[in-house]
Amino acid sequence: MSRITMMRDLSALESDGVLVKIHGGAKIKKDDAPHYETRFNVRKNRNIDLKRALAVEAAPLVKEDSTIFIDSSTTGYIFAEELLKRSFSSLNIITNSPALLDSIREKHRVSLIVTGGELNTFYNMLGGLWVVDFLDRVNIDVAFISAAGISESAELTTSSMDIANILNKAIDRSTKTYVLADSTKLFKKEMINICSLARCTSLITNGNIFPEQISLLDKYIELRTAR
Repeated sequence: MSRITMMRDLSALESDGVLVKIHGGAKIKKDDAPHYETRFNVRKNRNIDLKRALAVEAAPLVKEDSTIFIDSSTTGYIFAEELLKRSFSSLNIITNSPALLDSIREKHRVSLIVTGGELNTFYNMLGGLWVVDFLDRVNIDVAFISAAGISESAELTTSSMDIANILNKAIDRSTKTYVLADSTKLFKKEMINICSLARCTSLITNGNIFPEQISLLDKYIELRTAR
């Protein structure tokens, strides 16, 4: 393997959050270091069965002739895939996810409203103040959001201030907010707090969670468990 190829591969792994390059080589990130969210195409296939179970549980919550928000997370993308298996005579979907454009393009009775904004290729999302400003002008019936983690103090957390600002505004503008977070994200704290779970309507997670986790989370939010 040439040095150029090796450096390219190391850069890709560093971008994915697997390791950190140092002088003369690289080192694996320690488990107690912040788990920065990795590139969209890598994260999309991580714990995909758990994410799909959440999507199956959440899809029936969408009603005809409603306006919903789906965030730019990979869980949101999989939720949209599952949702679009259902038939709607009228549905408005607002999103800052470029990945949803192709998925929804051929669904003629589904209206897709894209927030606009600056393309962030790392998270594969549209971000910036443009998104917050757009969301401040719309009324949303239900928001479907995810997060990088949920801390032991029941805070939604992320590694991006941009994501935190966007999700806060989406919650503000929505009548109901459902958090889709698989069990691997429970009691996992990222660098930035988004908001308390108590601001949201329900947490949809997987059934394989510990009783003490259920007991703590029940104090803040309604729990719905996917099979």
